[in-house]
Amino acid sequence: MIYIFVSGGSFGIEEMVSSSGPGLTLLLLLALPLFWALPMALIASELGSAIPDSGGFYVWTQRALGNFWGFQAGWWWSLALLVDTSLYIVLSATYLQNQLGFSDAIYYGICWSIIALFTVVNILGIKIVAIGSSLFAILIISPFVVLAGIGLANWQFNPFIPLTPPDTDLLGHDGALILGLSIGMWMYSGYESMSTLAGEIEEPQRIIPKALMLAVPFVALMYFLPTIASLAAFGKWELFSVDGGDARVSFVDIGRALGGTVLGHALLASAVLGNLALYLDYMASGARPLKALAQNGLLPRCIAKTNDKFGTPIAAITVIAICNAVLILGPFQSLVIIDVLLMVTSYALIFCAAVTLRITEPNLERPFKIPGGLPVLIALVLPAVCLIIFMIWITLTDQSVTVWGLKKFEVFGIHIGWYGLSGLLGIISGPVLYTIFRLKNERAPQ
Repeated sequence: MIYIFVSGGSFGIEEMVSSSGPGLTLLLLLALPLFWALPMALIASELGSAIPDSGGFYVWTQRALGNFWGFQAGWWWSLALLVDTSLYIVLSATYLQNQLGFSDAIYYGICWSIIALFTVVNILGIKIVAIGSSLFAILIISPFVVLAGIGLANWQFNPFIPLTPPDTDLLGHDGALILGLSIGMWMYSGYESMSTLAGEIEEPQRIIPKALMLAVPFVALMYFLPTIASLAAFGKWELFSVDGGDARVSFVDIGRALGGTVLGHALLASAVLGNLALYLDYMASGARPLKALAQNGLLPRCIAKTNDKFGTPIAAITVIAICNAVLILGPFQSLVIIDVLLMVTSYALIFCAAVTLRITEPNLERPFKIPGGLPVLIALVLPAVCLIIFMIWITLTDQSVTVWGLKKFEVFGIHIGWYGLSGLLGIISGPVLYTIFRLKNERAPQ
């Protein structure tokens, strides 16, 4: 399940290659595991072993920073997850549409059918989700191992050239870096997700940290090797796209070109199954913080409703499904950038919670503890926090999208683009909702 939470296959990297350039994409795939994935995996291991509660990171942040910031972490992460889960439906249906060529009506019919089916599976319980994830993982990984082997054996091009697309300003407002960094951070995120299911797992203090530490290097290899192999053997980096078709190429098309029809079909199956597995697992993970927030009176109480037979948060699962059914109407690139902006704000609070608990509760039993004391912990999270600040800044100031003839808005003297405005509204919704529900709870009869 942790492999599925974090990865679910290498699909989506194609957009990094064509938008940010092959060289920068490969460098990001090597650097982000160290500066982004590893800190969160270690912190999720430490806090998950110390506080193995359903609600996971929401409970950690609430305990360390108080109710207000606990709500912000849970709400921002939940908003990001609503966008995130929609991305997996969009990716799986897009791969199918481009390879099979069906109409948009069938496309949306497939999307909504997947949402309905996986809602039922999640309601039936976490054990079924776990079994499905194990089967999915084997089918997802195998074609990429073959693609990497064939690509490396047929090396023709320098995969690091060019570093970025020609005539592109690396730090400019044209969307070159923002999309690549957003997708990279998105693809290396999810290590905290398993914590929300800790209350339903046997021996979570032992199982979760072990799996997290195995997942970090494995996921990095499964991203880097197929990408560098495809660039080295196929070239044509500027054509890479999740969409495929119309002279664009996805990993499915590259696999077909390098390994024949059988590998192409296997990668198509991997693309669809990988995103379905991600959707299955994240629907399960995302429902638990929503339930915890509702139990604490910070969301409508009805969202805390649990299925008596299976013990699953049926109302929270249904809320996610309904939101997904609407959000699939948005394009992949827009969804992933807004998703990452909301996600990194919650990550910043998780990092702060880890440091704060080391100070306020030094004697808290931590079966898994990051060695080296508080200075090492701070040094571990500092690069990730700097990356979060940089990501927020370039997202807020990105002006690569024009809607209704407008590219930017001035907010407190800062020019903010459409991505930044959408993400900023999502962030602001946290304090607003917290205030509303706190006042409502204070007025409610005791």
